[in-house]
Amino acid sequence: MQIMCKFKLNLRKSSVVSLVFFNLLLISAFSEEAVLNFGGKLGWNNLVYSRNIEQRNGKFGFQSLGLTSASHNITETTDMYLSFDFKDTIEETGNYTVANSSIIHLGAEKAKIGEGAALFHYNSNNESLALKPSKTSFFAGAKILKSFTIEFWLCPQTTESGSTILRWWTSLVEGRKTMYQNIAASIFNNKLEWSFLNIWQDKNNKGLDVRLSGKSNIIPEIWSHHLITYDETTGLLEYRMNGKSEAIVYMTETGRESNQVLYSALGTSSDVLIGLNYSGLMDELKVKNFFSQFGMPWEISSLFEKYPQDGGRIETNIIDTGGNKSQPLVLKALYDKPEQTDAEFFIRAADSPFNWNGSYPEWKSIRPNEKIKNISGRFFQIACNIYPDAEGLKSPLIHSFSLEYEKDNLPLPPSKLIARAGDSSVELSWSPSIDTDVKGYLIYFGNKKGEYFSEGSPIDVGNVINYKIENLKNGKIYFFAIAAYDEENGEHAGETSKEVWARPLQSKKEGKNGE
Repeated sequence: MQIMCKFKLNLRKSSVVSLVFFNLLLISAFSEEAVLNFGGKLGWNNLVYSRNIEQRNGKFGFQSLGLTSASHNITETTDMYLSFDFKDTIEETGNYTVANSSIIHLGAEKAKIGEGAALFHYNSNNESLALKPSKTSFFAGAKILKSFTIEFWLCPQTTESGSTILRWWTSLVEGRKTMYQNIAASIFNNKLEWSFLNIWQDKNNKGLDVRLSGKSNIIPEIWSHHLITYDETTGLLEYRMNGKSEAIVYMTETGRESNQVLYSALGTSSDVLIGLNYSGLMDELKVKNFFSQFGMPWEISSLFEKYPQDGGRIETNIIDTGGNKSQPLVLKALYDKPEQTDAEFFIRAADSPFNWNGSYPEWKSIRPNEKIKNISGRFFQIACNIYPDAEGLKSPLIHSFSLEYEKDNLPLPPSKLIARAGDSSVELSWSPSIDTDVKGYLIYFGNKKGEYFSEGSPIDVGNVINYKIENLKNGKIYFFAIAAYDEENGEHAGETSKEVWARPLQSKKEGKNGE
């Protein structure tokens, strides 16, 4: 009795399991869940567009995406540029070669801008970096002085007097006269001082010793921006710190703005020495062949933004899911979002990959880990906008994201097909496909098993469950199979049903064969 009860219980369990399995079969018949992965161990090669975005070392040893803090691109007026973004120290315009370097490269986390900064150690009476100028560069000398700008970022460990940030020492020979020349930026009494020895000459051809000292203190372990710029048309020589004017002098005969600019010339070529007796960080050292106009307030404030306030954006490639009416279900994202920063994800979809542009198909905002509604199509594209904090100092970091979607499978064929032979005709009837989005059926027929090549095959009969085929040859056997489709004009048709046969006869008003 116990065995009988146990048998009945197992039978009941088996029935329940069978019912659950049947329901799962019905669900899988309509669709198939799939996942699209981006980032992580797969990397970011499947991005087709990015703006203000760079790859950084992220979690688990993989590359992550964050906002770029790269400086402006090199232009034709850029004479010298050291971004310090690379492990090996290089001058990026090609106008200078590195003659000597003992600086240490630090990564983006220590940099003011970009992917790295240079760490200088105090080295008594020796420079940390020496650059040899090419014949056409600013510090090659041997020419009349034109408009110029020199700028850099500093973050000193200490602000003791005697640290020299930049020095160019040379000599000028004119006729029988020889003068030593010097351009230098040094720290004295917690302030930066620019000195120009014998670069300009008065009306008696006597060399001048010009010095511009800052009013603002340089604070240890705090980044500050320093810029000296000269206008050859007005004689203006101005030193700015953090975008604000610190000192001004007019290199004119009157000492005021004038077109009577003092004569100036640069001597012979000589190496540019960087970081003498200096301990601390430096970033974004530039020399440009133009005068830098005084910045507007928003331009000055942007100096202190490591990341652009308008943020950045990425867009994936257009993904073919393989089935029309595929539906995105949920986007899962792994990312870090510091305070005040944000990341917003978007998706768009269409049944064709053609004629896509910035606004078509329409981008729709989606939230990670929340159900995506009212979007379907064969082709998907994902985008993400990344925004910094209010001060432009923090950036989100996108490690990876994945899109789970429901693929629109080909519709299943009818499970039962019946063929009834008649006079020069065969009438077919079938059970509907269990797919809910079926638009119609295709009837395949032919005179050999599995070969449906008769004239007119296949026939698009629309969304019906019976159909009579006329004008068949009596006495000839025909084989039939039916497929369902879920797109207009018979597109996206699934597999055919189990095959049935029938033989039309003049005398056979009724005949039956089917499954």
